[in-house]
Amino acid sequence: MGYADVQKLHHIRLLQDQTSVAGREEVLRLVLAIVLDVETAAWCLGCPGDAPIARWPSTIYRLLARAALESPAIWRRCAVLVDRTLHDAVRPYMERSAAELTEVFLEGRETLQGDELAGLLWCLVRCRSHDLVAKRLSLELEVVAARRLRGRPAS
Repeated sequence: MGYADVQKLHHIRLLQDQTSVAGREEVLRLVLAIVLDVETAAWCLGCPGDAPIARWPSTIYRLLARAALESPAIWRRCAVLVDRTLHDAVRPYMERSAAELTEVFLEGRETLQGDELAGLLWCLVRCRSHDLVAKRLSLELEVVAARRLRGRPAS
């Protein structure tokens, strides 16, 4: 990791003190919400597809993210599906450092599509050493999504 990469990560760490940074669970929740439909998420959780909880997708994704972080079996179930779905979107990011991924996000926030953003976050979530960067980017992703829904640029 070069000096420029260290500086970028240091800058993100400084921002942590100024924001309420979401936990790893929140980052995973975002990835799962982008990648899995409600029925698949319920299946991963072990719920029947017609369970009352299926009517509230945000709850399913939150519960699934928490369960995946606590249960290796649920994590593996989710990881297989996410890896399969995001295979092409993950490939460009697999060998990049957290600082490089941050640059990709910052430079492409207006043009990256949902799968590309999810792939980028997924690479960070899978490697615990990048939790802080993943948390920061998940917060920025929410801004990008909100702006796109309204039809405005994110920057």
